[in-house]
Amino acid sequence: MSYIDDRIALAADWFDRNLVRHDESYAGWGWSADVPPNPQDTAEVVCALKRVGRPVPESESVLALVRRDVVRHSNRGEWEFHAPVDAAWRLRALRCFEASAADGDVLACRNALLTAQDADTGGWALADGVAAVSVTATTAAIRALVELATDDDEAARAALRGTSFLVSAVLGDDPRVAPNYASAQIAGLLALPEITGLGGARVERAHRLASERVLDCLEVGIGTLEEEQIRRGDVAQTWHHATLQLSVAALATAGERLVFHPTFRRAFVQLLDFQQLSPIHRDRGGFRTSREGFITSYATAQAIHALAQVRSEVGEWVNPATVFDLLCERKGMHHTDPQEVVPMGKRPMVMNSPAGAAFFAMGSAAGITIVTLALLFSKPLGEIASRALVAWGTLFVFLGIYGFAATRLISLPKGKVAAVVFAAFTAIVFPVVAFLLA
Repeated sequence: MSYIDDRIALAADWFDRNLVRHDESYAGWGWSADVPPNPQDTAEVVCALKRVGRPVPESESVLALVRRDVVRHSNRGEWEFHAPVDAAWRLRALRCFEASAADGDVLACRNALLTAQDADTGGWALADGVAAVSVTATTAAIRALVELATDDDEAARAALRGTSFLVSAVLGDDPRVAPNYASAQIAGLLALPEITGLGGARVERAHRLASERVLDCLEVGIGTLEEEQIRRGDVAQTWHHATLQLSVAALATAGERLVFHPTFRRAFVQLLDFQQLSPIHRDRGGFRTSREGFITSYATAQAIHALAQVRSEVGEWVNPATVFDLLCERKGMHHTDPQEVVPMGKRPMVMNSPAGAAFFAMGSAAGITIVTLALLFSKPLGEIASRALVAWGTLFVFLGIYGFAATRLISLPKGKVAAVVFAAFTAIVFPVVAFLLA
């Protein structure tokens, strides 16, 4: 996993170089270079650095910004961060700074989230006023509250109610979970140990469905940006979700079931391409929001979470020295990957399951046609010739079945697959052919 560690280190170094100080009051990050540092984006960075064990640069000044809910904007004047999503991220960052549950700002964020929870659904809105429930705000609030749940029953009940809303939304095909970013956020949330500890088939099924939705979205378009509207006080903004980072992080929680899926591997490799690696570029180490997008703090923070998730999940059951190569190789653990179906020295016959299905269709069609014609014209052809053609046609059918079985049953040795297919032919097909030729 050393190469992933190198990528994470480059991204963390980007944050060190791009820290912005606002006079002597505080320091932090905005979502881009031309945006003043603010508590929400800064909190995201703090959580990302904490995730990978990196120290927060100028931690006291950064903590001072995380504790603020209003900052000074050169054009807008007083810039408020009172939305539930702001409180959620600030609460998580404060806990990363090891602030206690009794800390005044932790309590303020906690109480703001409990007050803002929607009475009907159990979710949270993205705005700080009357607005529709948002998956983004709900997942952020639950992640923050579960960190207090051990010693705070009220926070635990609020997190459980919010989780129940998301699970029901996924199982009920709620349109709010249809976007890529929404499904990815839910899949990532439902994989948390604090959430999986709730148990139950509903949570497991919702996690699986959300992960499959993310996979479907990636197959349609990898690395697209999706928008969501947020209002902070009198200021309306457009939130651009970096779906690729969210998707990779979410699918990595599915473990071996999806992490070697070809679509996931394409997404993972493309995410690596989003990172600026030029040693002379001022943004070296930062991640883009999309292929043509800008390098931003939130895209880089989410990429760190994604890389860390891949490292932790895959490293548990795959040799760490080979996992990165496996993720980036064309050959993998999915039946649509190329498989060596016939070993032939240095040039083996390689085929995947769609090709195996086509080979089966053509082999069966050719074999049945040859056998049928040989039986129909057995007298003109003669006994020896007709039987030779029947054997030839049967071989085509055998090879077609073997090609399909070998590419689908990727966990079995190819020799065993061939033996089973031959045994089935010997037990079933050959007696039938012998009867027809009698």
